[in-house]
Amino acid sequence: MWHTGETPHRCDFCSKTFTRKEHLLNHVRQHTGESPHRCNYCTKSFTRKEHLVNHVRQHTGETPFQCQFCPKAFTRKDHLVNHVRQHTGESPHKCSYCTKSFTRKEHLTNHIRQHTGESPHKCSYCSKFFTRKEHLTNHIRIHTGESPHRCEFCSKTFTRKEHLTSHLRVHSGETEHNCNVCSK
Repeated sequence: MWHTGETPHRCDFCSKTFTRKEHLLNHVRQHTGESPHRCNYCTKSFTRKEHLVNHVRQHTGETPFQCQFCPKAFTRKDHLVNHVRQHTGESPHKCSYCTKSFTRKEHLTNHIRQHTGESPHKCSYCSKFFTRKEHLTNHIRIHTGESPHRCEFCSKTFTRKEHLTSHLRVHSGETEHNCNVCSK
């Protein structure tokens, strides 16, 4: 089927077609919300087993993918591939609207939305649209009050991980920006 271009498996929700039935099943879960692969360390669940395997490495600390150029290692192969491009300068994902190119496909997808104006992620609470899923996720927390990022030192919670990271500097004494003249 791969060589013939035949795609006999069609999604009943959006009509997208697939060469392999298991690819269709994984895709359909995006529509149904079914997440049968559950993490034994936390409450998260995933539509695909490989996503669970990648997630579990965050709990175990396993980093099997080693960079050949520097000491960094990664939990996921795609993270290593993207990292290596920083060393090689490769930017294989090229914008068809302008001359920009990107190391990661998702960065190109988000960039193209600036040209097209597409905002595919809709808030179910207030109907606002967002170009990026993570922006929608952060926005929804305004409605739900969810603050999933907790400080291990004082138990203060934050809606966004970067806010927790910034807060942790209070405990460590580290400053985000140092003066080039006096290092303070």
